[in-house]
Amino acid sequence: MPDESQKYPTGDIIRILSNLPDFLRESMMRRRLQELCAKDSKTQEEFIDSILEGLSSADKDTLKKVIRTWLGVVSRLESSEVSTIFSSFIIRYENDPSMYESNYSGILLDEYHSLEDGQRIVLRDHLVEVALNQYQGRQIILTLPEKVRSALELR
Repeated sequence: MPDESQKYPTGDIIRILSNLPDFLRESMMRRRLQELCAKDSKTQEEFIDSILEGLSSADKDTLKKVIRTWLGVVSRLESSEVSTIFSSFIIRYENDPSMYESNYSGILLDEYHSLEDGQRIVLRDHLVEVALNQYQGRQIILTLPEKVRSALELR
């Protein structure tokens, strides 16, 4: 049985995506995220773990391009798809809160701030809704680092 890095070679995929023109990167990302939403929760969890592992090995310029595109694409997905994606990430965060100590968390916040107001509102509202729908959702929000809560305007 192949290990996770062979099953989902996201480090390579992330580098390839970053080198594509914006319209291709967005299209490919949208399709992959929609496919992810149709998978079972175990597959979603494995894929997200793989994405996070790939992000942790990418350089800063690659991260900026890919994260900005990802945020933009997610902000334009169907509401149910955004909820599915955020639910998977919240479950991952519940299992390992240290994921926000990674090298990409600062870039994630910077790129979030660079989005248009409407995109930020969509992302924030979905994230808060999904978090509050989790068991002990308020506790999840309170465990987020202060800079994340501040960026999301959660006090």
